[in-house]
Amino acid sequence: MISLTALCTAGILVLSFAFAPPMAYAEASQCRVGFDVGSSGIRAGTSSSDQTAKVKIDYLKDVWADNRIDETLLPTVEALRTLPKSLHVHTCGGVAGGYSAWRYALERGDPAYIASTIKEIHRQSGVFFFVIPQDIEGSYGYRAAQRLLGDRLATPLVMDIGGGSIQFAAEDRGWGTALGQRAWRKRFCETIKNVPVSTCSTNPVGASALGLSRENLALEASSARTALGKEITVTAVSTPVVKAMHPILKYLSEQKIISGQVNEKGFDRVALTNAIQLLSERDEAGIFQILNNCQDIGIRSLCNSEFASNFVTDMLLVMVFMEALEINRMEVIEAEITNITGILEDERANQWSERYDCYLQLLEKHGVEAFRIQPTQCQ
Repeated sequence: MISLTALCTAGILVLSFAFAPPMAYAEASQCRVGFDVGSSGIRAGTSSSDQTAKVKIDYLKDVWADNRIDETLLPTVEALRTLPKSLHVHTCGGVAGGYSAWRYALERGDPAYIASTIKEIHRQSGVFFFVIPQDIEGSYGYRAAQRLLGDRLATPLVMDIGGGSIQFAAEDRGWGTALGQRAWRKRFCETIKNVPVSTCSTNPVGASALGLSRENLALEASSARTALGKEITVTAVSTPVVKAMHPILKYLSEQKIISGQVNEKGFDRVALTNAIQLLSERDEAGIFQILNNCQDIGIRSLCNSEFASNFVTDMLLVMVFMEALEINRMEVIEAEITNITGILEDERANQWSERYDCYLQLLEKHGVEAFRIQPTQCQ
């Protein structure tokens, strides 16, 4: 348990926040602030506005160190208390969803410790904090994409790659696993390159990288196929694909360096295969040389990107799942997808807020599945 003294010593002034009491769901969802607590930070928003506020917090680094959310606890409390002020919301309650890093802490660490951590977060911030199962997170993301994109979303599924997880989600089904951009890079370094991620240079990934990635991801790929079927159509909405992979493929195609079908709206598996073959034995300098040092306006920012070392490993991750699900072409639409609306509209969050002590007890006992249990089972 984190003490009040520790919080004050860390420089967080403990004030009472004017949170609204429990109310009917329709009324509460209009007033509440929703928090999307991802692997790299927190976003906050409301149902009544498209405005969001965010802060960076590296939860993955924290949880990878000791399977606990501990070093980031104080910044979390501070963010939950201050972000609503950026939205000019001062009197509403708050509901937060914790995702990939929090699931990791539950699965690899001590559920009792996480339950006590979340209880302390609630005590200090007034925000009702829930750890959300992977498939429910996927449904939040799909609904956000559907609302934001409207008729432009022409496929039944979206693919979202975050720092800690990858998800394929539809309105009524989905699948995901803890292999986002950073999580997959860590696994690639440790299990394929056999070096610690802290000293790992992913490039060149090596000529055998695709085959090794298929073997390494075989269980996840099989699980995804069982859940989603094959020959499916998917739209990628996340930054690693939309702002890096797709522009690179488009540039290589336009320069006639690779074959395959690439246009403004997406790319096919042939183009991705050829790009992996082209780049697999090049270090970053060699990759940048192929890209003409990013002089083309469509890729100008990529050579200076902090994620440049992930370009090819991202391609490997997407390729394995495209093969497993027999996705011949990936559609691409840039969209700022968050889980804010999902948690605000999920009636379970409001019901569990009224029985929060019970939720925390079930979290300690059942882990991430606690959120899925019917709150009416609590007395």
